[in-house]
Amino acid sequence: MTHLDLPPELGASRLPALPADFGFTSAHAMAVSGARRLLAERAPIAHARSVVEGRAAPDPELYRELAGLGWLAACAPDAHGGAGPDHLLFALLLEEQGRVLLPSPLLASALALEAIAAGGSPEDAARLIPSIVAGECVAAVAVSEPGGLLGAGLTRAVRQGSELALYGAKTHVLAGDEARVLVVPARNHASELELYAVELPCPGVRVERERSVDGTRPLARFFLDGARVPARARLAGDATRALRTVLARGAAFVAAELVGAAEAVLTMTRDYAVVRQQFGRAIGSFQAVKHPLVDLMCQLELARSLSLAAACAIDHAPADAERAARMAKAAAGDALAFAVKKGVQLHGGFGFTWDCDAQLFFKRSLWGQAAFGDAGYHRQRLARELCG
Repeated sequence: MTHLDLPPELGASRLPALPADFGFTSAHAMAVSGARRLLAERAPIAHARSVVEGRAAPDPELYRELAGLGWLAACAPDAHGGAGPDHLLFALLLEEQGRVLLPSPLLASALALEAIAAGGSPEDAARLIPSIVAGECVAAVAVSEPGGLLGAGLTRAVRQGSELALYGAKTHVLAGDEARVLVVPARNHASELELYAVELPCPGVRVERERSVDGTRPLARFFLDGARVPARARLAGDATRALRTVLARGAAFVAAELVGAAEAVLTMTRDYAVVRQQFGRAIGSFQAVKHPLVDLMCQLELARSLSLAAACAIDHAPADAERAARMAKAAAGDALAFAVKKGVQLHGGFGFTWDCDAQLFFKRSLWGQAAFGDAGYHRQRLARELCG
């Protein structure tokens, strides 16, 4: 076997058949340009800082405005108010959201839409999706349990007459304190996985705000102590497939946000290197500064390519979407981690202070690397899948 050959199990038949340009069109370019202008005006990085410092709150009106512009529609079937779907568009919009660390439940609602579309019946979709797509209802998915479990290891659904009672706890629920619909994985009496769309507030459900390392990403913990839900709350589709879909798309979506954040750090650090003077010269003229920035740019472009490929695969090569999402999440997590390390370093003494925005991106890096599996986890799963 030459160095250019691949064994059959790693050959072309296993590679996703994606468009060479990932399906990027002029409409995508216009949407990105409009999103960048809107967020620069309505939610610059100073807004994220204000939220972290407690001087402001996330803007619910902006969330509804973004939903009205079709951001959530990119993740929903067109039969229920969606626009396609077009996951490449959504990934591009998430990049823009990541650039400004937008405090918004948009990502949480998008994942809930994915869960309902994949795990619900047409009747479930018609009942739940339109209000989420329109921005009238914030939704969330509860996929984590105490002890780091994913799915429904300890959560139980018990039938009580015409209703069902849910018992257990869910942790690290993104935008949980804002959610009015919570998608909950649980096990029935036969230990079969099921998904429930719980409309909040609900008797037997207690919500506690969790302390998050990233103040722009509020998390909540749900305690289900006999939460009574009607039988129609159970989504009628394949719960196992839906949960796997949510976990893979969560990795792909977070990867897109991390790419946007890494680009913002690169831009911020480059601009600082241009104006900061040392020994009578801009520090950006020194090789010790130029080379790390170029290394970061190369790493960022690789991560972006994998992120866009993962989004494209959801619509064009769904069989390969999970694998592509793992690659994207690992690369994007590493890219932002490297970006904030060099961003703090190249800002000098200022970079270690609260006043430097690099610390906000550092905290997003910590949250983003852990969310839906870190780079080590995904590379291990890829190695196991591809190489046995």
